[in-house]
Amino acid sequence: MKELGYWLFALIFNSCRIFPVRGNKVVLFNGHNRGLNGNLLEIKQKIIQRAPETTFVFMAKRDLFHGSSLACRIKGAVRFFLLLPYHMATAEKIFLNDNFLPFSHCRPSKQTQIVQLWHGAGAFKKFGLSTETDETVKAQVCRANQRLTHLFVTSRKVIPYYQEAFSIPAEKIFATGIPVTDIYTAAETADEAKARFYALYPKLQGKKLLLYTPTFRRSMEENQKLMEKFPMEKIYRALGEDWIIGIKLHPKYQEFPVKETPYCLNLTDYPQITDLFLAADLLITDYSSTIVEYVLLDRPIVLYAFDLKAYDRGFYRDYETTVPGIVAHDERELLKAVVQEQKDSGRRREFIRMQYDHIDGKASERILDILYSAGAESVN
Repeated sequence: MKELGYWLFALIFNSCRIFPVRGNKVVLFNGHNRGLNGNLLEIKQKIIQRAPETTFVFMAKRDLFHGSSLACRIKGAVRFFLLLPYHMATAEKIFLNDNFLPFSHCRPSKQTQIVQLWHGAGAFKKFGLSTETDETVKAQVCRANQRLTHLFVTSRKVIPYYQEAFSIPAEKIFATGIPVTDIYTAAETADEAKARFYALYPKLQGKKLLLYTPTFRRSMEENQKLMEKFPMEKIYRALGEDWIIGIKLHPKYQEFPVKETPYCLNLTDYPQITDLFLAADLLITDYSSTIVEYVLLDRPIVLYAFDLKAYDRGFYRDYETTVPGIVAHDERELLKAVVQEQKDSGRRREFIRMQYDHIDGKASERILDILYSAGAESVN
C-alpha cells in the first residue's frame, strides 16, 4: 500500500515538471513530527533575513494525517498527494528532516536543491540504513536519497556514519553544523525560549525541571511498558519539592499515556524541544540523540540504560565509554545518579569534540552560503 502511495506521489510530481521552477519558492517538509520546529524553523527564519522575497510552503506529515474524521483524512490526502508534489516539483529549494521515500520514483529538476537537515544532531545511536534490515526498504531509501543534493551535519568526524546511514557520497555531505544548534549560543533566543515555556507553565517559575526523553524501542510491547520502568515517584521523593518532572516521549510513540501528577507533566506535544532543553536543569534519557544537543548546555545528564544488553539498534561508538554523563543500569543506580553532583564535565567536553566542529551560532549562515552561492566550496 505504501509503495502504491509513493508511485501516486511520483506520478503527480513528475507530471508537474511541465511547470517552471520558481526561483524564490522554498518547500519545508516535516516528516518526523508535528508542526514547524527544529532545523526547519531555524533555516526558514535565516532565509527570511537573507532573501525576504522568498515564498514558503510548509507541510508536516503528522499534521496532514492527524485526526480520525473522514473529512480530515481526505483533506490530508489531497494536500499530500496533489499540492505537495506540485510545490516540490516547482520549488528552488526543498528542506527535509527525515527520509522521504516518494522521491525514490521522482525525477526532480536539476534546478532544485533537495536538502536533508535530518532531525537529530551528530551521530550517536545508529540510524537510517545503518539499522535497516528490510531489503526492499533499503533499496527505496537508497533510490530516494540519490535525489539529495546536500546533507548538512555537525562534524567531519561523523561524515562516514552519515554516508552509511544515507548511502550518499561524501561530496554531498557538508560539515557546517545544523541550524537548530545556533540557538544554544544566542542569549536572546535562549531567553525567548525559556519565556515561551514558562508562559505556558507559570507555576513552574522557580522550580527545577528534570526532563526525561526516552527513545523508542522496536516492539510495541516494549514501548507500552517504557514508562512503567521509570520510577517517577521515587525520583521525585529523592529530589524534593523544588523539582518538577517533564516527560517528552518520542514522536513515533507519542500516543502512549503518561500519568500526570502535581509534580509530573506530559510534555510530549510541546512543539519546540529546544525550549525544554533550555529550561531543564537535568536530562535523563537512554539511547536518545537528545544528548547531542543538550550536552551543549554543559548541564548534568543521566543515561538510564536498564535494557542496554537488549537494545538492538547499536551505536557508532562504544556507549559506556563515550556518553556524556552517568550511566545507570537499574533503578537503584538511577536514584543515586539523579542526586549525585556532576562536577566533572570532562566527558561532556570530549563528547562535544567528537560531535561538533563549530559551536559559534553560525551554522545556518554557512549552510545558506553554500546553497545561495553558485560553486561554493565544500567545507569538508
